[in-house]
Amino acid sequence: MSYDLYCYRPSTDVPDLSEAEALVEAITEAEESGIAREPESSTRDAVVAALLKHNPRLEKFHFDHAEIASDLKISESEARARFQYAELNPPEGDRAIQLTVHADHVFISIPYWYQSDAVDAVIEELSGYLRVIRETAGYFVYDPQMSAVFDPRQSGFEGRATYLRVTEGTAQAAARGDKESKPWWRFW
Repeated sequence: MSYDLYCYRPSTDVPDLSEAEALVEAITEAEESGIAREPESSTRDAVVAALLKHNPRLEKFHFDHAEIASDLKISESEARARFQYAELNPPEGDRAIQLTVHADHVFISIPYWYQSDAVDAVIEELSGYLRVIRETAGYFVYDPQMSAVFDPRQSGFEGRATYLRVTEGTAQAAARGDKESKPWWRFW
């Protein structure tokens, strides 16, 4: 489980929730159908370069297209067409914010394991990434957990309370799962 955000190119200068939701629905449908929708993109490359300049510790994942083709039983050229996006990951020990940069959007994923003050540091780092993406590509941010869209130039990330609520719930569920419970069929 993770807290997910989408950065996308808006059609106007005003954040529009319905536009963001339609984009995510189109992305999801394309991914589920296996449609290759990643043309070569100077925007993707510019965003990747800007993010790497902003945080040089990020590591770009390199796809082995031959292995992917073999695993998925598709041609290597189809694997290259499907896996053109750039995945940027922090090194071990850094804040776990994963950025997946596509030709037309950026997907950001943060695991639900940060608590209290650590969340503030993650949000500060995330906010820096959002500003870089906005400056480089002009993208707005869609937060599906809060059903909110915002321009990182004008407002900041508002999902702290939602993130903490889910983190707390996840920790409580894990704690309940660690306790040995009596199976439903055992009467004694």
